[in-house]
Amino acid sequence: MATAAESAIDDTTTREAISFCRICSGGCGVVLTIDANDRILGVRGDKDSPLTRGYACFKGHQPEASHHGPQRLLRPRKRMPDGSYVEISSEQALDEIAEKLGPILDRHGKEAMAIFLGNGGMFNIAGFYMLPSFLAAFDSDQYFSTLTIDQSGKMVTMGRLGAWGAGYPHLDDMDVVMFFGANPLVSHGSLGFLQEDPVRTFKRARERGLKLITIDPRRSETGQFADIALQPYPGQDAAIAGGLIRLILAEGWEDKAFCDRWVGAAHMTALREAVEPLTEAYVEHRAGLEPGALRRVAEMFARDAKTGSVTSATGPSMSPYSNLAFHLIETLNIICGRYLREGQRVHQVNGMGPGGPLKAQAFSPSRFWEASGESRIRGARRLFQDRCTATLADEILTPGEGQIRALLIDGGDPVTSWPDQQKTVQALASLDLLVCIDPWPTPTTSFAHYILPPLMQYERADLPMYLPGFANWAGAWSQYTPPVIAPPKGSDLVEDWYVFWSLARRLGRTITYNGVRPLDMETPPTTDELLDLVLHGGPHNLDALKADPHGFHADIEQQTVLPADPDADGKFDPMPADVAEELRRFLAEAGTPGRWQRDGRSFTHLLATRRMRDLFNSNGRFVGTVRKRTPFNPAFLHPDEFAPLGISPGDKVEIESAHGRVVAVVEADPELRQGVVALAHGWGDPPGSNADVEQSGTPVNRLIDTDRNYEAVNAMPHMSAVPVNIVPLR
Repeated sequence: MATAAESAIDDTTTREAISFCRICSGGCGVVLTIDANDRILGVRGDKDSPLTRGYACFKGHQPEASHHGPQRLLRPRKRMPDGSYVEISSEQALDEIAEKLGPILDRHGKEAMAIFLGNGGMFNIAGFYMLPSFLAAFDSDQYFSTLTIDQSGKMVTMGRLGAWGAGYPHLDDMDVVMFFGANPLVSHGSLGFLQEDPVRTFKRARERGLKLITIDPRRSETGQFADIALQPYPGQDAAIAGGLIRLILAEGWEDKAFCDRWVGAAHMTALREAVEPLTEAYVEHRAGLEPGALRRVAEMFARDAKTGSVTSATGPSMSPYSNLAFHLIETLNIICGRYLREGQRVHQVNGMGPGGPLKAQAFSPSRFWEASGESRIRGARRLFQDRCTATLADEILTPGEGQIRALLIDGGDPVTSWPDQQKTVQALASLDLLVCIDPWPTPTTSFAHYILPPLMQYERADLPMYLPGFANWAGAWSQYTPPVIAPPKGSDLVEDWYVFWSLARRLGRTITYNGVRPLDMETPPTTDELLDLVLHGGPHNLDALKADPHGFHADIEQQTVLPADPDADGKFDPMPADVAEELRRFLAEAGTPGRWQRDGRSFTHLLATRRMRDLFNSNGRFVGTVRKRTPFNPAFLHPDEFAPLGISPGDKVEIESAHGRVVAVVEADPELRQGVVALAHGWGDPPGSNADVEQSGTPVNRLIDTDRNYEAVNAMPHMSAVPVNIVPLR
C-alpha cells in the first residue's frame, strides 16, 4: 500500500501524450497533459503535426470536462418496466440485447433491424466500418447515417450531372474561391477544402492575393474576409447559381474548349434555354440582392480569374430545392472548367484506402441509386450504402413488410437532430428494441431499452475519419493514435465496434470486416487489427504510422494528372429532364420577397440554419465548460428587427411554422440580414418535458415536417428557409 508521501508524489506526476481530436472532421493534432491517475489536465495544439501545425479550436480544448465530467455515463443501463433505469454489466446487456434481437429477426425478417450512425460514431473509424460489416452479415442494407440528412444532394448531383476524374485544384493554385452557405473557418466542414487548420491556411491564401466570394444570409466568420459577401434570403441558392450561369454564358466568359469537349453542344443548348428566365434583375429581386451584385460576382469568378472553384455546404443542403441548388452550383465549375487538368500537380489522394489513377476526363451521369429501387417511404432511394435518414421514423411507424422494429443507434441523438420531433419521438417509443451507444444521457437515450456507454476518444486507438473513395485530407494524410488514457476506474465501457461483433457472435453470424476478410467470431479482434484492415490497399500501413506519432503524408505516387483515355467519351449533363423540371417548379414558386407562403398561410420571416462555434451539432451539450459559454441556442435576429416586433434581446418569443411552434430566446446579430431568424439544430428536449428553453435550448426540428416538404431521390427535408412568424411572449 502506498504511503501518504508516495501518493502525493503520484498525484503531482504528469506526462504528455500525442493524439488528435475526433470531435469533428478537422482532425487537429493535440498534445495532452495527463496526471498519474490518467486524468487529462490540459490540451494544446500539436505544433509538430504536419497537418494542423498547432491549431486546435475551442471544442478540442475541452477533453478534461468531457472525459471526466459529471454527466458522463460510466456503466450500461437497462430500462425497467416502470421506465426507470438500473445499471448492469456490459456482457449482461449484450446477452439480453441478443436474446431480444434474435426473435425479432426470426419473426419479422432481416429488414426489421436497422442501424443509425450519428456524428458521435462517425469519427470512430474501427466502429464506422464495423456497422455496415455487421449488417452485411445479416444480408441487410438497413443502414442510416447523418450523411443523408446533411449534404446528400451532392451525391445526387454527382449521379445526375457526372463527375470529373481528377478533382479540384489546390487552394494555393486558385485565384478565387466562392462559398455557398459554407463557413469553413468555424465548421472545418468543407471536406478536402479548408478542412484542417482553416484560419491560418486561408489567411496565407488571402495574403498572396486569393479572392473570396461568400453567399450566405449571414456575413459569417468566413464572410468577414470576403471581397464580395452577398447576403440573400435563405433558399435562393438555385436562383443565384442559375443566374450566374446565364450571365457567364451570355458574356462568353465560359471555358469554351472545356465545354465543347466535356459537355457538348446539345447539353450546352439545353442549359442555356433552361436558365434563360434567370436574368440579373429577376435573380436580384427574388434573392433580395442589390442591383449589380450578380454581375460583380460573375466578373470576379469567371471573367477575371483563371483558376478557382465554387463549393457549398449545409446552407443549400437544408433549403428547398437543395438538389437543384447543388446541381447548378457544380455546373458553375463545369462551364468555367475549374478542375485539375492534364499535367497539373496531384495534391490530394485517398491516404487511407485504395484509389485509382487521376485522369483529366469526365464521367457521365451514373444515376447509381436507380439500381436500388424506390423505398416504401416517399420513393426515397439508397445513396451508396446509406438509406435516407429522413424516412427512418416512417420506416419504424409504417406497418407491413420491411417495418423496422429494432434500432441500434451509435453516437446519435435523433430526438434533437431528425426533422419532425413529434414523429421521431413516436417512432422511438414504438420500437420493440432501442439500443443507444452514447457517453451521455441524451433526449434520445431516455427512450432506449439499453444504453451502452463507449470509450471516449482518448481512451481508444484510432485513425482519422475516412469516407470510402473520398480524398478526405490534404496530401495523403493519416495518423495513428493509441489509447492515451485508461477508462475511469470502476467503469464498464465498450468499444463501439465490439457491440456489433459481440451481437453477431451471439447470433451465430460471421462478419467480413470492410470487405477484406472474415473475422474470428470466437476471439474478439483488437482495435489495431481492425484499423489495419481499414488501411488495406492504401498508401499507409499501421506499423509505419505507429512509428510516427505526429502522423505523416504518404508519398503520392502519381505526381501529375494523367491525360484522358484515348476512347474517353464521358460527358457532363448540366440540364437533364428531371433537373429542368425542378428548375421550372422553382421558377413557378417565386413569391414576393418578405411575404412568405406555406400551406396557404403567410409568414414574415425565414428560418435559417446556423452553426455554433462551441459545439459540433449536439456534441458539447453535456460538457460543462461548453455550456458555461453557450448555455442554449438563441434565435438570432438583426438588431433593427427588435423594435418593430416589440421585443428586446433576451426576451422569449414563440416561433411558429406551418408544422409546429417552439419557444426561443432572441439575441441580436448585426451580421444577419433582416427578414431572417437563425437557429442552431441539435438542442431541446422531447415534447412534454417542460424543460426551460434557457436550460435545454430550442428544438428546431419541431418546426420541420418530412411528409410534404422534401426533395426527390434522397427525401431531403426542408430544414432551412422555413417560413415562420415570430410572436412575443407576454
